[in-house]
Amino acid sequence: MCGIMGLFSLSINNNKKNNLINACKLLSHRGPDDEGFYSNKKILLLHKRLSIIDLKTGKQPIENEDFVLIANGEIYNDLDIRRQIPNFSFKTGSDCESILAVYSKYGLNGFNKLRGMYAFAIYDKKRKKIILGRDPFGIKPLYYFHKNKELIFSSEIKALIAAGNLEIKFKKKKIIELLQLQYNSGISTLFSKILRIRPGEIKVFNSEINTEKSIIFDKSKIFKNKKKISSNKLGKILEKSVELHQRSDVPFGLFFSGGIDSTIILYLMSKISKKKIISYSILFDTPNQFEEKKKLEKIAKECNSKINFVNFSDEDFWNILPKVLKYNDDPILDYAIVPTFRLAQAAKKDVKVILSGEGADEIFAGYGRHRKIKRSFFKKQNYPYGELDKFKTFQERFSGWNFELNFSRFSNVNINLSLLQKLQLFDCNEWLPNNLLIKLDRCLMAHGLEGRTPFIDVDVFKNFFGIDDQLKIKNGLGKFVLRMFLKENLPSYDFSKKKTGFTVPIISWLPKKINEISEYLPNNRLLKKIFKQEDIQRICLKCKTNKNLISVVWRLLCLSVWYEVHFDKALAKQNTFNILKRQG
Repeated sequence: MCGIMGLFSLSINNNKKNNLINACKLLSHRGPDDEGFYSNKKILLLHKRLSIIDLKTGKQPIENEDFVLIANGEIYNDLDIRRQIPNFSFKTGSDCESILAVYSKYGLNGFNKLRGMYAFAIYDKKRKKIILGRDPFGIKPLYYFHKNKELIFSSEIKALIAAGNLEIKFKKKKIIELLQLQYNSGISTLFSKILRIRPGEIKVFNSEINTEKSIIFDKSKIFKNKKKISSNKLGKILEKSVELHQRSDVPFGLFFSGGIDSTIILYLMSKISKKKIISYSILFDTPNQFEEKKKLEKIAKECNSKINFVNFSDEDFWNILPKVLKYNDDPILDYAIVPTFRLAQAAKKDVKVILSGEGADEIFAGYGRHRKIKRSFFKKQNYPYGELDKFKTFQERFSGWNFELNFSRFSNVNINLSLLQKLQLFDCNEWLPNNLLIKLDRCLMAHGLEGRTPFIDVDVFKNFFGIDDQLKIKNGLGKFVLRMFLKENLPSYDFSKKKTGFTVPIISWLPKKINEISEYLPNNRLLKKIFKQEDIQRICLKCKTNKNLISVVWRLLCLSVWYEVHFDKALAKQNTFNILKRQG
């Protein structure tokens, strides 16, 4: 995996060039193994490389007489593409060169032939155009700033801000959305003027640095509804995806929570290879820690895995949080980001590639909101008015999922989809790329690791998104077809267990610190611009007796610490509560 960055302008002087090169140093953690660049009077392309495949000759940019490519990603059907386009003169063994091959042969429509994760920039020398693109699920990030006949793009926001000398301005509307949803939806980021290339988007800029064309890959058109699916077919397609995602010239492992998704991946990895599988799991400091460890060890033993446990206490959580948020420049207020970061810290000692279970919930309907679809989910309030109506500034701003997420936004996505499928598709387009995949990308890239997600695969989506709703949700259980697959292949697994993951016990950890939080959090300079200080303090104290408000306080706390570490990088080395006290 890598970091990419570029500048496309009517004229690039030495000052602009040096500024971009310096800004790109902020991406060094994404590509610690190598670097490269391409430049002329109008364009500068920079690349930071993490070597995974073709370690010797996979250097970027990749250039031929017509095009120049920089890419962050893995193309899993690279070998198939090389066979299908024999007349293209491949210069390297890099899988990313197949991006150039499909564009050279088929134009913009060629990117639909790629199977993998990617964010790329292609400079078309003859037409003097630049093409930016991102995979259909948004597994890899790409941001851009476009103004005054100048385009700057990057894998991470922090480098964009540095390169463009941008004044940091937040959109108030996006701050409120972030507090409500834990992430920012759509094309807009929290930062004014900085946008995302959307999942599946191909964006073309012409020689005058104007947007010439923008096309979006429509996932709703690539699958067919199916009434039945055999366990054998399910296993074969998932196994093929896992096999492709294991393709690597360096050691790889698995983040293993013991939940349905990571257990299926572990089982399939054990079928594919006789080698002992390296896996990593968090053990939270809770009363059932020993019991949980025994369950994980039992599954790992059955699947020939060497499981590495990482013990994690509440003090560990508060100590590491600022450092985690420093890398999280497109902020996610999801506390699961902290154990993910900690696992990546541990894994980097042994491997360079990590498989993970993201995507199964979106494709196979694993969330509680999927099961509650018939109970007017779209009118649900994240925060009960009975508590928040006492605090006017909170009531005005916290309206749960109603904020820009009303039914009209996706009820007409595709008239042939069921209500459940519409919600799933919305999750695939918003929750998955703008929360879960940002979280995975930042946590792993912070440690020079590549994250791979076998469930987030075009073939998996094509074959299983359209299966009957009754195969997804049955007897009150989500991901029912996956549960049946486990029951058949790992009979000892408790397939009826509730959804699990690296779930932080925040409901018990945060109240322990509530006196400190209530004293210092109201003084945060960002929060003071939005809420009344007395309201922040009162709602903090209220969560002592009302657990429903713990998530509200957590999001306020997380945002405040994120804000501070991004304005003063040195703070990232401090404990969460030292940072809060500094504000007081």
